[in-house]
Amino acid sequence: MSRIHFSWFTPTNGDGAHIGLSKPEREPSLDYVIKVAQAVEKSGFDGILVPVGTPYFDSWMVGSAIVHHTTTLRPLIAIRPGFIAPSLSAKMASTLDLFSGGRIDINIVAGGSAHELAQDGDFVDHDVRYERGDDFMEVMNKLWEGDHVDHTGPHYSIKDGVLIPKNIQRKIPAFFGGSSDAGKESTAKYGDVYLQWGEPVEEVRAQIEDVRRRAAAYGRELEYGVRIHVIVRDTEEEAWAAADKLVSIVDPAVEARMREYYQTADSVAQSRMSVLLQGDFRFGKFKWAGIGRVRKGAGTAVVGTPEQVREGLQEYIDVGVTHFILSGFPHLEEAERVGATVLPLFKNERKSTVSSI
Repeated sequence: MSRIHFSWFTPTNGDGAHIGLSKPEREPSLDYVIKVAQAVEKSGFDGILVPVGTPYFDSWMVGSAIVHHTTTLRPLIAIRPGFIAPSLSAKMASTLDLFSGGRIDINIVAGGSAHELAQDGDFVDHDVRYERGDDFMEVMNKLWEGDHVDHTGPHYSIKDGVLIPKNIQRKIPAFFGGSSDAGKESTAKYGDVYLQWGEPVEEVRAQIEDVRRRAAAYGRELEYGVRIHVIVRDTEEEAWAAADKLVSIVDPAVEARMREYYQTADSVAQSRMSVLLQGDFRFGKFKWAGIGRVRKGAGTAVVGTPEQVREGLQEYIDVGVTHFILSGFPHLEEAERVGATVLPLFKNERKSTVSSI
Protein backbone atom coordinates (compact mmCIF):
# COMPACT_ATOMS: atom_id res chain seq x y z
CA MET A 1 0.00 0.00 0.00
CA SER A 2 1.19 3.51 -0.80
CA ARG A 3 1.95 5.82 2.08
CA ILE A 4 -0.91 8.12 3.13
CA HIS A 5 0.02 11.82 2.83
CA PHE A 6 -1.60 14.61 4.83
CA SER A 7 -1.43 18.28 3.93
CA TRP A 8 -3.11 21.43 5.28
CA PHE A 9 -4.30 24.72 3.72
CA THR A 10 -2.88 28.25 3.74
CA PRO A 11 -5.64 30.81 4.55
CA THR A 12 -4.39 33.67 2.39
CA ASN A 13 -7.79 35.37 2.19
CA GLY A 14 -8.36 35.60 5.93
CA ASP A 15 -9.50 33.31 8.70
CA GLY A 16 -11.52 33.00 11.87
CA ALA A 17 -13.83 30.86 13.98
CA HIS A 18 -16.79 31.84 11.78
CA ILE A 19 -17.15 31.80 7.99
CA GLY A 20 -19.51 33.61 5.65
CA LEU A 21 -18.72 37.06 7.01
CA SER A 22 -18.29 40.17 4.87
CA LYS A 23 -14.85 40.62 6.44
CA PRO A 24 -12.68 37.89 8.01
CA GLU A 25 -12.21 37.91 11.76
CA ARG A 26 -8.47 37.40 11.26
CA GLU A 27 -6.97 39.33 8.36
CA PRO A 28 -4.35 37.57 6.22
CA SER A 29 -0.74 38.64 6.67
CA LEU A 30 2.79 37.39 6.10
CA ASP A 31 3.17 36.80 9.84
CA TYR A 32 -0.01 34.70 10.01
CA VAL A 33 0.88 32.67 6.91
CA ILE A 34 4.25 31.78 8.46
CA LYS A 35 2.68 30.94 11.83
CA VAL A 36 0.20 28.58 10.16
CA ALA A 37 2.91 26.89 8.06
CA GLN A 38 5.20 26.38 11.04
CA ALA A 39 2.34 25.00 13.14
CA VAL A 40 1.39 22.65 10.30
CA GLU A 41 4.97 21.39 10.03
CA LYS A 42 5.27 20.96 13.82
CA SER A 43 1.93 19.11 13.91
CA GLY A 44 3.23 16.41 11.57
CA PHE A 45 1.71 17.27 8.20
CA ASP A 46 3.62 16.53 5.00
CA GLY A 47 2.60 19.57 2.98
CA ILE A 48 0.45 22.68 2.70
CA LEU A 49 -1.69 23.88 -0.20
CA VAL A 50 -1.20 27.48 -1.31
CA PRO A 51 -4.36 28.54 -3.20
CA VAL A 52 -4.60 30.68 -6.32
CA GLY A 53 -7.35 33.06 -7.41
CA THR A 54 -8.70 36.58 -7.11
CA PRO A 55 -9.42 36.47 -3.33
CA TYR A 56 -5.97 35.10 -2.42
CA PHE A 57 -2.40 36.37 -2.07
CA ASP A 58 -0.04 35.49 -4.91
CA SER A 59 0.71 31.79 -4.57
CA TRP A 60 4.37 31.92 -5.69
CA MET A 61 5.25 34.59 -3.15
CA VAL A 62 3.44 32.75 -0.36
CA GLY A 63 5.10 29.48 -1.36
CA SER A 64 8.49 31.15 -1.22
CA ALA A 65 7.77 32.57 2.24
CA ILE A 66 6.77 29.11 3.47
CA VAL A 67 9.85 27.47 2.00
CA HIS A 68 12.13 29.95 3.75
CA HIS A 69 10.48 29.54 7.15
CA THR A 70 10.12 25.73 7.28
CA THR A 71 12.49 22.81 6.88
CA THR A 72 10.43 19.74 5.86
CA LEU A 73 7.00 21.03 4.78
CA ARG A 74 6.15 20.73 1.06
CA PRO A 75 4.20 23.72 -0.30
CA LEU A 76 1.71 22.66 -2.99
CA ILE A 77 1.65 25.84 -5.05
CA ALA A 78 -1.49 26.38 -7.13
CA ILE A 79 -0.92 28.06 -10.49
CA ARG A 80 -3.09 29.01 -13.47
CA PRO A 81 -1.83 28.16 -16.96
CA GLY A 82 -2.14 31.08 -19.32
CA PHE A 83 -1.33 33.89 -16.91
CA ILE A 84 2.46 33.48 -17.11
CA ALA A 85 4.48 31.95 -19.95
CA PRO A 86 5.26 28.28 -19.27
CA SER A 87 9.01 28.89 -19.63
CA LEU A 88 8.86 31.54 -16.89
CA SER A 89 6.67 29.31 -14.71
CA ALA A 90 9.18 26.49 -15.15
CA LYS A 91 11.99 28.84 -14.07
CA MET A 92 10.03 30.05 -11.03
CA ALA A 93 9.31 26.46 -10.01
CA SER A 94 12.87 25.24 -10.56
CA THR A 95 14.28 28.20 -8.61
CA LEU A 96 12.01 27.51 -5.65
CA ASP A 97 12.70 23.79 -5.99
CA LEU A 98 16.41 24.61 -5.67
CA PHE A 99 15.90 26.97 -2.74
CA SER A 100 13.73 24.40 -0.93
CA GLY A 101 16.03 21.44 -1.46
CA GLY A 102 13.49 19.73 -3.73
CA ARG A 103 10.32 20.00 -1.64
CA ILE A 104 7.70 21.78 -3.74
CA ASP A 105 4.70 20.49 -5.70
CA ILE A 106 2.43 22.38 -8.10
CA ASN A 107 -1.35 22.36 -8.43
CA ILE A 108 -2.57 23.11 -11.96
CA VAL A 109 -5.86 25.07 -11.84
CA ALA A 110 -7.59 25.69 -15.16
CA GLY A 111 -10.15 27.90 -13.39
CA GLY A 112 -13.82 27.23 -12.69
CA SER A 113 -15.42 30.68 -12.76
CA ALA A 114 -15.66 32.62 -15.99
CA HIS A 115 -16.39 35.78 -13.96
CA GLU A 116 -13.27 35.42 -11.81
CA LEU A 117 -11.08 34.64 -14.82
CA ALA A 118 -12.49 37.67 -16.62
CA GLN A 119 -11.45 39.80 -13.64
CA ASP A 120 -7.89 38.93 -14.61
CA GLY A 121 -8.48 39.40 -18.33
CA ASP A 122 -8.82 35.73 -19.27
CA PHE A 123 -11.79 35.00 -21.56
CA VAL A 124 -10.87 31.52 -22.84
CA ASP A 125 -13.67 28.94 -23.00
CA HIS A 126 -13.75 26.00 -20.58
CA ASP A 127 -12.38 23.20 -22.78
CA VAL A 128 -9.84 25.48 -24.45
CA ARG A 129 -8.45 26.32 -21.00
CA TYR A 130 -7.59 22.64 -20.57
CA GLU A 131 -6.10 22.47 -24.05
CA ARG A 132 -3.96 25.48 -23.17
CA GLY A 133 -3.02 23.78 -19.88
CA ASP A 134 -1.84 20.70 -21.79
CA ASP A 135 0.41 22.84 -23.96
CA PHE A 136 1.64 24.67 -20.86
CA MET A 137 2.58 21.40 -19.14
CA GLU A 138 4.24 20.09 -22.28
CA VAL A 139 6.62 23.06 -22.31
CA MET A 140 7.35 22.90 -18.57
CA ASN A 141 8.02 19.16 -18.60
CA LYS A 142 10.37 19.46 -21.56
CA LEU A 143 12.32 22.23 -19.83
CA TRP A 144 12.48 20.39 -16.51
CA GLU A 145 13.63 17.16 -18.12
CA GLY A 146 15.81 18.33 -21.03
CA ASP A 147 18.11 20.96 -22.49
CA HIS A 148 17.83 23.20 -25.57
CA VAL A 149 14.14 22.58 -26.01
CA ASP A 150 12.13 23.28 -29.15
CA HIS A 151 8.34 23.23 -28.97
CA THR A 152 5.57 24.27 -31.31
CA GLY A 153 2.07 23.86 -29.95
CA PRO A 154 -1.41 25.34 -30.35
CA HIS A 155 -0.79 27.97 -27.65
CA TYR A 156 2.97 28.14 -26.97
CA SER A 157 6.13 27.91 -29.03
CA ILE A 158 9.76 28.16 -27.93
CA LYS A 159 13.03 27.64 -29.78
CA ASP A 160 16.27 26.49 -28.14
CA GLY A 161 14.70 26.88 -24.71
CA VAL A 162 17.16 26.61 -21.81
CA LEU A 163 16.19 26.39 -18.15
CA ILE A 164 18.46 28.02 -15.58
CA PRO A 165 18.60 26.96 -12.79
CA LYS A 166 17.81 23.30 -13.23
CA ASN A 167 15.38 21.80 -10.76
CA ILE A 168 16.46 19.28 -8.12
CA GLN A 169 13.42 17.07 -8.69
CA ARG A 170 13.69 15.77 -12.24
CA LYS A 171 9.99 16.49 -12.70
CA ILE A 172 8.17 18.60 -10.14
CA PRO A 173 5.01 16.65 -9.12
CA ALA A 174 1.77 18.11 -10.47
CA PHE A 175 -1.65 17.84 -8.82
CA PHE A 176 -4.62 18.19 -11.18
CA GLY A 177 -8.35 18.51 -10.54
CA GLY A 178 -11.47 18.70 -12.69
CA SER A 179 -14.57 16.57 -13.15
CA SER A 180 -15.23 17.38 -16.80
CA ASP A 181 -14.01 15.10 -19.58
CA ALA A 182 -11.49 17.77 -20.59
CA GLY A 183 -10.18 18.07 -17.04
CA LYS A 184 -9.85 14.34 -16.52
CA GLU A 185 -8.15 13.86 -19.88
CA SER A 186 -5.57 16.54 -19.01
CA THR A 187 -5.00 14.86 -15.66
CA ALA A 188 -4.48 11.50 -17.33
CA LYS A 189 -1.82 12.94 -19.63
CA TYR A 190 0.07 15.28 -17.30
CA GLY A 191 -1.01 14.85 -13.67
CA ASP A 192 0.78 12.92 -10.95
CA VAL A 193 -2.05 13.22 -8.42
CA TYR A 194 -5.74 13.56 -9.30
CA LEU A 195 -7.35 15.75 -6.65
CA GLN A 196 -11.09 15.83 -5.92
CA TRP A 197 -13.22 17.67 -3.40
CA GLY A 198 -14.83 15.60 -0.64
CA GLU A 199 -17.86 14.21 -2.44
CA PRO A 200 -19.79 11.05 -1.47
CA VAL A 201 -17.38 8.14 -1.54
CA GLU A 202 -19.05 6.29 -4.45
CA GLU A 203 -18.73 9.37 -6.64
CA VAL A 204 -15.07 9.70 -5.67
CA ARG A 205 -14.58 6.03 -6.51
CA ALA A 206 -16.23 6.45 -9.92
CA GLN A 207 -14.02 9.40 -10.82
CA ILE A 208 -10.87 7.58 -9.68
CA GLU A 209 -11.79 4.60 -11.87
CA ASP A 210 -12.48 6.90 -14.82
CA VAL A 211 -9.15 8.74 -14.50
CA ARG A 212 -7.29 5.48 -13.92
CA ARG A 213 -8.65 4.11 -17.22
CA ARG A 214 -7.74 7.30 -19.05
CA ALA A 215 -4.21 7.33 -17.59
CA ALA A 216 -3.66 3.68 -18.53
CA ALA A 217 -4.37 4.58 -22.16
CA TYR A 218 -1.26 6.79 -22.00
CA GLY A 219 0.77 4.15 -20.15
CA ARG A 220 0.64 6.13 -16.91
CA GLU A 221 -0.27 5.45 -13.26
CA LEU A 222 -1.45 8.24 -10.97
CA GLU A 223 -2.10 8.74 -7.28
CA TYR A 224 -5.38 10.16 -5.95
CA GLY A 225 -6.28 12.81 -3.41
CA VAL A 226 -9.21 14.47 -1.64
CA ARG A 227 -9.50 18.07 -0.44
CA ILE A 228 -11.85 18.30 2.56
CA HIS A 229 -12.30 20.16 5.85
CA VAL A 230 -12.20 18.59 9.31
CA ILE A 231 -14.23 19.49 12.40
CA VAL A 232 -12.99 17.27 15.23
CA ARG A 233 -13.85 17.42 18.93
CA ASP A 234 -13.76 15.06 21.92
CA THR A 235 -17.43 14.09 21.50
CA GLU A 236 -19.77 13.83 18.53
CA GLU A 237 -22.10 16.41 20.09
CA GLU A 238 -19.28 18.93 20.49
CA ALA A 239 -18.17 18.41 16.91
CA TRP A 240 -21.61 19.08 15.42
CA ALA A 241 -22.05 22.07 17.72
CA ALA A 242 -18.76 23.41 16.35
CA ALA A 243 -20.05 22.88 12.81
CA ASP A 244 -23.23 24.82 13.59
CA LYS A 245 -21.23 27.60 15.24
CA LEU A 246 -18.98 27.92 12.19
CA VAL A 247 -21.93 29.13 10.07
CA SER A 248 -23.98 30.73 12.84
CA ILE A 249 -23.50 34.39 11.81
CA VAL A 250 -23.46 34.19 8.01
CA ASP A 251 -23.88 37.48 6.16
CA PRO A 252 -26.97 37.06 3.89
CA ALA A 253 -25.18 38.99 1.12
CA VAL A 254 -22.28 36.52 1.17
CA GLU A 255 -24.64 33.56 0.91
CA ALA A 256 -26.52 35.25 -1.94
CA ARG A 257 -23.26 35.78 -3.83
CA MET A 258 -22.44 32.09 -3.41
CA ARG A 259 -25.82 31.07 -4.84
CA GLU A 260 -25.14 33.29 -7.85
CA TYR A 261 -21.65 31.83 -8.19
CA TYR A 262 -23.02 28.28 -8.31
CA GLN A 263 -25.40 29.33 -11.09
CA THR A 264 -22.70 30.92 -13.25
CA ALA A 265 -19.58 28.81 -12.62
CA ASP A 266 -18.64 26.58 -15.56
CA SER A 267 -16.79 24.09 -13.38
CA VAL A 268 -18.33 20.61 -13.42
CA ALA A 269 -16.75 19.85 -10.03
CA GLN A 270 -18.31 22.99 -8.56
CA SER A 271 -21.75 22.05 -9.87
CA ARG A 272 -21.35 18.62 -8.26
CA MET A 273 -20.48 20.28 -4.95
CA SER A 274 -23.59 22.48 -5.09
CA VAL A 275 -25.85 19.42 -5.35
CA LEU A 276 -24.91 18.53 -1.75
CA LEU A 277 -26.49 21.72 -0.40
CA GLN A 278 -29.81 20.14 0.48
CA GLY A 279 -31.61 19.35 3.74
CA ASP A 280 -29.30 19.34 6.74
CA PHE A 281 -26.26 19.04 4.42
CA ARG A 282 -25.28 15.65 5.91
CA PHE A 283 -24.18 12.71 3.77
CA GLY A 284 -22.10 9.55 4.02
CA LYS A 285 -20.17 8.68 7.14
CA PHE A 286 -19.88 11.83 9.26
CA LYS A 287 -19.81 14.16 6.22
CA TRP A 288 -21.34 17.64 6.06
CA ALA A 289 -21.66 20.10 3.15
CA GLY A 290 -22.63 23.19 5.16
CA ILE A 291 -19.37 25.00 4.44
CA GLY A 292 -20.37 25.13 0.77
CA ARG A 293 -23.14 27.59 1.64
CA VAL A 294 -20.57 30.37 1.85
CA ARG A 295 -17.33 28.99 0.42
CA LYS A 296 -16.56 28.09 -3.18
CA GLY A 297 -14.35 25.13 -3.97
CA ALA A 298 -14.04 22.59 -1.17
CA GLY A 299 -17.30 22.91 0.75
CA THR A 300 -17.54 19.65 2.68
CA ALA A 301 -16.18 18.45 6.02
CA VAL A 302 -15.73 15.31 8.06
CA VAL A 303 -17.32 15.97 11.46
CA GLY A 304 -16.99 13.98 14.68
CA THR A 305 -14.63 12.51 17.23
CA PRO A 306 -11.05 11.65 16.18
CA GLU A 307 -12.14 8.05 15.64
CA GLN A 308 -15.15 9.09 13.56
CA VAL A 309 -13.03 11.44 11.45
CA ARG A 310 -10.61 8.59 10.89
CA GLU A 311 -13.50 6.38 9.75
CA GLY A 312 -14.79 9.08 7.44
CA LEU A 313 -11.38 9.51 5.82
CA GLN A 314 -10.79 5.75 5.68
CA GLU A 315 -13.76 5.50 3.30
CA TYR A 316 -11.72 7.41 0.76
CA ILE A 317 -8.56 5.41 1.41
CA ASP A 318 -10.53 2.22 0.74
CA VAL A 319 -11.31 3.43 -2.82
CA GLY A 320 -7.73 4.45 -3.61
CA VAL A 321 -7.06 7.87 -2.06
CA THR A 322 -3.54 8.35 -0.67
CA HIS A 323 -3.36 12.16 -0.43
CA PHE A 324 -5.51 14.36 1.83
CA ILE A 325 -5.51 18.15 1.89
CA LEU A 326 -7.33 19.03 5.09
CA SER A 327 -8.29 22.31 6.72
CA GLY A 328 -10.30 23.76 9.58
CA PHE A 329 -11.33 27.13 10.96
CA PRO A 330 -9.35 28.88 12.26
CA HIS A 331 -6.48 27.19 10.43
CA LEU A 332 -3.77 27.78 13.02
CA GLU A 333 -5.57 26.26 15.99
CA GLU A 334 -7.30 23.52 14.00
CA ALA A 335 -4.03 22.35 12.40
CA GLU A 336 -2.69 21.79 15.89
CA ARG A 337 -5.89 20.01 16.97
CA VAL A 338 -6.00 17.70 13.94
CA GLY A 339 -2.28 17.03 14.21
CA ALA A 340 -2.66 16.01 17.84
CA THR A 341 -5.87 13.96 17.59
CA VAL A 342 -6.33 12.62 14.05
CA LEU A 343 -2.92 12.13 12.42
CA PRO A 344 -1.68 9.73 15.15
CA LEU A 345 -4.57 7.40 14.24
CA PHE A 346 -2.97 6.94 10.79
CA LYS A 347 0.51 6.16 12.11
CA ASN A 348 0.77 2.76 10.42
CA GLU A 349 -0.61 4.02 7.10
CA ARG A 350 2.05 6.73 6.98
CA LYS A 351 5.00 4.38 7.43
CA SER A 352 4.96 2.85 3.95
CA THR A 353 7.20 4.69 1.48
CA VAL A 354 5.94 3.08 -1.74
CA SER A 355 4.90 5.94 -4.01
CA SER A 356 4.80 6.67 -7.72
CA ILE A 357 5.67 10.37 -7.35
